[in-house]
Formats: sequence, C-alpha cells, structure tokens
Amino acid sequence: MTFSLTDIDLFRQTKKGDVLAFEKLFKSYYKNLCFFAESYVREKAMAEEIVGSFFMNIWEKRKTIEIKDSVKSYFYSSVHNHCIKYLEHLKVMKKYEDFALSRLRNKELLAPSSNAYPLANLISKEIVGDIEKSINDLPEKCREIFCMSRFEEMSYEDISTKLNISINTVRTQMARALQKLRDSLQRYLPVFILFIMKGITSIFLLTGNNSNGL
Repeated sequence: MTFSLTDIDLFRQTKKGDVLAFEKLFKSYYKNLCFFAESYVREKAMAEEIVGSFFMNIWEKRKTIEIKDSVKSYFYSSVHNHCIKYLEHLKVMKKYEDFALSRLRNKELLAPSSNAYPLANLISKEIVGDIEKSINDLPEKCREIFCMSRFEEMSYEDISTKLNISINTVRTQMARALQKLRDSLQRYLPVFILFIMKGITSIFLLTGNNSNGL
C-alpha cells in the first residue's frame, strides 16, 4: 500500500531538511507559480526568477517559516507579494529614469552659461545621447543607486537605509557604476571623460556628496 504525503506533510519534512520532500513541493508548484507570476510581471524570465528566489528563500529559511493551514495558499500569496514588490520597484526606477532623462535633456542645464561653463557648449546631442544610453545600460542595482546618488542627491547612508542594504554595498555599486560609465565613454577625448565624470555637476547636475569620496 502506497502512502501519499500531503503538501503540509511535505513541508514539515522540508523543515527538517528533507531534500526529497522539498523537491516534490518544487516540482508540484514551480510551473504553475511561474504562470501565476507571469500574469503580473508580464515577463517569463522575471517570473521564473521571482519563483526561483521564492523557493530558494523557502529552503534557506525553512526552519523559521510556519505554515499551519494551506501550503498552496501560502505559496501563491507569497509569490503574489513578491510580484507586487517587483512592480513597485519598477515604478520607482521609472520615476528615477524619467527624472534623469529630463535633467539630461534640459537645454538650460546642459549649457546654462557659455562664460561660466565653456566646455558645456562643446557637448553635442550625440554625446548626451551616449551618456543617457550608458546610464540606462547599467545593471539594474547599479543604475538605481547611481540615480539616487547623482539625481536625487541622496547620501550613501540615506540610500543604504532606503534600500535596506549596507553602506559598503552602496559604495561598491557606485564604484561599479562609475567604472562602467568610464569604460563605455572611452571613445571620447580624455578631456571630455574627465569633465563628464568629475565635472558632471556643471552639465547634468549629477551632484555627489564630497564625503562619499567621489
């Protein structure tokens, strides 16, 4: 006689570290949860990433997670919450990107005064477009932190608090973002690179806090 474990039994076994029980839950729910997530995020790859991260979290925190009633309800509710969090994150990123582009495209900011900013008159639309693209091509986390620092003028400490990450992580991501921007803009003359990366305040108002060491 074959005894079939219920989902709640499998989860209880998972809490004890039973890999086979966890695999059964994974195989039972993964595909449908991906379809469910995709109905929210409208992107298959991101849906799979969300569900994959959810199951990874389940395994890593199995000892502290409590499911008293329905495993199915818990799984779907959790994935739903992850999807909503992701969509809210996209809205925030869109706001920063729109704000950044508006600053970049504002002609008054690009060349406020030929006397005060003589190099600003030399910045062509092509270069501005390339800078826009370079910023948009940054990895998501790098771009988010870069925009918060340069466009929102937030300190590393404020970014750390807002994103719930360490200040060292903020520093690392900013260093990575700046290095990628330098690499992607190397085709321009060194004087332009120096001006864009260190004198960027005068053109794009990408002001940073001196205490950040930039």
